[in-house]
Formats: sequence, structure tokens, C-alpha cells
Amino acid sequence: MKTQWKYFLLAFVVPLVAILWWVGAFTDVTVETSQMRGPYHYAYLANGGDYSKLPDRQLQALGELKAQGVEHGAGLTVMQNDPRTTAKDKLMAQTGYLVAADAKVREPLRLADIPARQVVVAHVRATPRLATGKVYAALLKYLDTNGMRLKVPTVEIYRNSELSVEMDI
Repeated sequence: MKTQWKYFLLAFVVPLVAILWWVGAFTDVTVETSQMRGPYHYAYLANGGDYSKLPDRQLQALGELKAQGVEHGAGLTVMQNDPRTTAKDKLMAQTGYLVAADAKVREPLRLADIPARQVVVAHVRATPRLATGKVYAALLKYLDTNGMRLKVPTVEIYRNSELSVEMDI
């Protein structure tokens, strides 16, 4: 019986823990206050509706940028609404990529700017789908602990396997 446990651990538990570690399930979220962030210039596609569709929409933006020959930086999403208080069909976001200040894009892409500003930043190193939940949970806990509320829009930047969520102070 003891041998079976060893095989079970080696065959299932160890690989599962390794995968969870690799995707960032055990990493801690860091929250920093009074950080100066921006300015940002970005190309984006507008998204209306369920936020779960944003990763696909961001891939569409990437395809458009490549097709138009526009160089890009990190992925960026501007969440216009709080999904806890807004119906799914009313949610609005902009998702795309940072681009050079002199970049030119054609429809369906649009350009926008976010000025430099003071923010609270929550960030974690993890895969995008796991990182989003972890970061917002930590940010909401921090805000609640400090007597603050979530202010939208929030700006999500995914760079080098790290998601940062910025909220204006």
C-alpha cells in the first residue's frame, strides 16, 4: 500500500503542484500606493459585453497591428465598468497594445492616450487568466482594508508575464 502512495504522488500530485507553481498559483500579489504611472499611448479595439471575451478581442487587436505593420509593446486593457455592479451586456472596455507616440493605425483599431497620474498598483507574475482574479481580489481587499472603493476605469498592463492593474487615486 505504501508503494502505491509513492507512485500516486509521483504520477499525479507532484506534476499538478509543478504546473500550479509554473502558472503562478502560489505567487503573492504586491500592492503599491502612490505610484506615478503613464503616460501611455495605445492602439485598441472597443469591446462591449462580457469581459471573459477580452482575451480573444486582444488577439484580434494583435492581428490587426501585425497586418498593418505597427510595432507594439505590452498588452493593455482599460476596464470601463465594475463587473460586480454592471450587467454583462453593459460592460465596456478597450483592449489592445502600447504603441509608439507617432504610430498610425487604420480602422477597426483606434488610438488613445492615458496621461501620467498617481495610482494604486497591484501586480503579480502569473498567467493572464489566473493573474486577473488574483490581482483584483488583492486590490479589492486592500481597498476595503483602507476604506477605499474601486474606481473605474482601471488599466491592466500585461508585460513579461506580470499583470499590473492600475487604479487612479
